[in-house]
Amino acid sequence: MADNKKINESRDELAAEIERLETTSSAAIKPTLPKVYLQEKSYTAPDDATLRKSAESELADYRLDGEKSIRQKSEAEAEELNAKRDAYVDAKRNTEAELERQYEAAARAIDNDAVRRGLARSSIASVERGALEREYLNQTAQVAREYAGSIAKLESDIASVDKKLQDALNDFNLTYAAKLNKRLSELKAEREQKMQDVIEYNNEIKRQQASMDNDRLKTESSLYSAALSQEQQANSLGGASSQRRDDTYKAVYERMDAFLGSLDPQQALIEIRNHSMYRQHLSNYYYNRLYDKYGRGNNE
Repeated sequence: MADNKKINESRDELAAEIERLETTSSAAIKPTLPKVYLQEKSYTAPDDATLRKSAESELADYRLDGEKSIRQKSEAEAEELNAKRDAYVDAKRNTEAELERQYEAAARAIDNDAVRRGLARSSIASVERGALEREYLNQTAQVAREYAGSIAKLESDIASVDKKLQDALNDFNLTYAAKLNKRLSELKAEREQKMQDVIEYNNEIKRQQASMDNDRLKTESSLYSAALSQEQQANSLGGASSQRRDDTYKAVYERMDAFLGSLDPQQALIEIRNHSMYRQHLSNYYYNRLYDKYGRGNNE
């Protein structure tokens, strides 16, 4: 008789073979759904120096046009004042020339009259000449006084043009600096708002991404659970077709028959009666057939 250890080992091998026969080759594969990636926004915030350059660039035309207008106005004022001064100087010169011409003409008239009357050396001619000269000098002095104040005022105005220009440029620079600082503050506020908008947007994208990933994992798990259930059903004889069940029972019967046939009759009888494996893995037909062959003693 074969020893029990060897029989047990052979029975274990038979059980493994039966399990293989009753199991289909199909195996559930865990599905992997494609992951959808939501695109986050990226924003590289400009530094303060870059924002200042941008503000200066935006106000460049304003600054250039403003300074140009101030300089043009100053140049026009200087040209006007110079023209007025030159006009006064020319008028003064012309008036003085006319007085001199009148004086010389009157002096000649006095001399001619004195000669005609033979009074060239007389005191009368000298008195007349003296009176004429005094009148000429008075008129010349009066003209000088009349024009001196106006010309001096124009000279002073001309001299102040440069200071007025510098004052106007300084005032404009203050206005420009205020505009520049205002625009720079606006650009900084826009930068902060953009940064905040990007953060809020990306946080929402992360939330949606996490929700989508969670839904995807749930779907994968659900699909895998369904596949496992189908696999379990397909791999069990209860879920198999009648033809497959019959083929499986037949194949199991043949393996059991071969195993029991390798034992001597007494051992085979004890084996089939003492182990439920033969009843559990065979249909009634094949079990009765196997039992009739090995499970009935000589007296039965």
